[in-house]
Amino acid sequence: AYYRGAMGIMLVYDITNEKSFDNIKNWIRNIEENASADVERMVLGNKCDMNDQRQVSKERGEKLAIDYGIKFLETSAKSSINVENAFLTLARDIMVRLNKKMNDKHPADGGGPVKISESRSKKSLFRCALL
Repeated sequence: AYYRGAMGIMLVYDITNEKSFDNIKNWIRNIEENASADVERMVLGNKCDMNDQRQVSKERGEKLAIDYGIKFLETSAKSSINVENAFLTLARDIMVRLNKKMNDKHPADGGGPVKISESRSKKSLFRCALL
């Protein structure tokens, strides 16, 4: 599977297409079978700018996410609504998990100060594969 070894997965459905929403459960099942157990997941209902053509209510998306213990957002790639927020949320959740793993393996001993310096540039720190 494409997501084997992935640290984060975004499942996106089209709020104007009921069938795309119905397929999310199949994708979740596939991820549960093939991805690592601690992979961060997020469900996105896209095209929230097209509310007049909506077939899937926001409440149904939220309920699905709650049922599977996954975060949920509605987005619009066309109107740039919540897209950056979705990526930043998923990236932050991945970083929190990685930091927790590091702390579990190497607990802080209360040693000396840690120097934090500014990054050299604001180049993208993450690479994404869109399937």
